[in-house]
Amino acid sequence: MLVRAEVNPKYKEIEVHVCGGQKDKKVTTLVSELSKYLNQEFYGQDENGVRTVLNPLDVISFFASGQKVYARTGKGIFFIQKKLYELEEQMDPRNFFRISKSEIINLKKIEKLDMSLSGTIRVILKDGSETYTSRRNVVKLKKTLGI
Repeated sequence: MLVRAEVNPKYKEIEVHVCGGQKDKKVTTLVSELSKYLNQEFYGQDENGVRTVLNPLDVISFFASGQKVYARTGKGIFFIQKKLYELEEQMDPRNFFRISKSEIINLKKIEKLDMSLSGTIRVILKDGSETYTSRRNVVKLKKTLGI
């Protein structure tokens, strides 16, 4: 597979072209995966009401608090107008994992895991925040992480 980048001022936004000799499973899968990845941006609102485009790769975790859903990023916490189950369906399961009824974490943002507690796992994220898995998700998290 050949991958190349072309930088030219004639392009006003990024374009991705997938070219092949025939439309086979490899081409279809690649187009599908790229579409999912590239179309995942969503809006968040900060405490001042300013709407910002958020990239899922920048999200440390999504959490519910007081009937609202928030995204924690390195730039702050943003209100999201989606439900946790919608985010869970939208986000790539290779990167995001639902650790409890009220939280989804970015697996790439895990700093450490503390498994010394019985029945749960304490997850320390790269921003220094801590969270805990629910008992029902401990086995699934271990399997996902290959522990």
